[in-house]
Amino acid sequence: MESQAMTTPPMRLKVLLRERHWQTYRTFRSEYDKAARKVDLSLVGAAPSRAQLHRWTSGEVKGLPYSDHCRVLEKMFPGWTAEQLFERVTEDQAERPSPAEEPASTDKAAELLKAIDQNLHAPQGDVEWGPPAEPAPSVSPALVHTVEGASDTARRLGRQLLELQRVLRLSDDEAAQLAQLSGNIVELSMSIDIDIDPDGWSRVTYRHQMLNLSDKPMARLSREVWFENTRDRLSIDPVSDPDRRVMIQRIHDTANLSTFACQISPPIQPGETATVGCVCEGGQFLNDHYWRQSIPRYTRHYTLRVRHQGARQLLRCWATEEEPNGSENSAEDALVWDYDGDDVVMTLTRDHLRPNQALTLRWDVPHESA
Repeated sequence: MESQAMTTPPMRLKVLLRERHWQTYRTFRSEYDKAARKVDLSLVGAAPSRAQLHRWTSGEVKGLPYSDHCRVLEKMFPGWTAEQLFERVTEDQAERPSPAEEPASTDKAAELLKAIDQNLHAPQGDVEWGPPAEPAPSVSPALVHTVEGASDTARRLGRQLLELQRVLRLSDDEAAQLAQLSGNIVELSMSIDIDIDPDGWSRVTYRHQMLNLSDKPMARLSREVWFENTRDRLSIDPVSDPDRRVMIQRIHDTANLSTFACQISPPIQPGETATVGCVCEGGQFLNDHYWRQSIPRYTRHYTLRVRHQGARQLLRCWATEEEPNGSENSAEDALVWDYDGDDVVMTLTRDHLRPNQALTLRWDVPHESA
């Protein structure tokens, strides 16, 4: 009996959880809630108990779990049905796609992994980076296991990238562009919200959605902020997401400038995404009303929102984009502004930014209102 138990094939669900490093209950529950948010918000927090998960992965459950659990599991593992997840299979079988998913997509998966492998070892200095030319994500994450000759790191990054493609509804063209960025840390989005009170004192909130396409964990994010005037030392506090803790490491402080790093725990592993943020208070806008943001890495979406309380009137408002070669272009096509009562509200957006670019928003309001 002991020999028979040792050779019993594992459940496909158990193999996939181990392959994704989701086998601890805490991690499983976190990934379950992420998927539940995309299925039905009422299912967040409804993950199975630790004992129930053990029954699922050990094969003690007869039939399938409740339909809500099945819906979330199918979102967690794109391309697999609930029936397939609760089959006993060898590890090799667990990693293969279902027959309906295979055909022409295998070639695309091979191209993706080839690009990842090449760029991991020698990141390109200049890659195609811009709006997609075509829609239609069509490659299953499971297909990366059918491609021969790819490294384990490329397989892991490829699977994560293809899953991200489905979640964000990226086109094949966008997924291919991201594969070309392997070896880099990419910002899927950078958002900055600046709230300025009638006396010019501000609260600045940064949020960075990071995608680690390198082969090393990412444990810190460096930042720098400068203000025309400050109230003693700037206050900088972390904003943590449900899966990551952030601690602020002060590096250098002067009267107007602070250099610091967001230390991330646990680090963002290759192929993972995470949101890292911080809140900065104690900076004042007096006479020079502008915000310049340098772009240190490839950034898919950038959003700057400014609310100037009590300004009542916007005299001028304009935005510029600096290129890596030093040239400057107008960015006013991506700038909108409006009034909300006595407040002036401005939003600047830009997509597909490159390292060493910079964006600057400038505005004028009656000085007596600040």
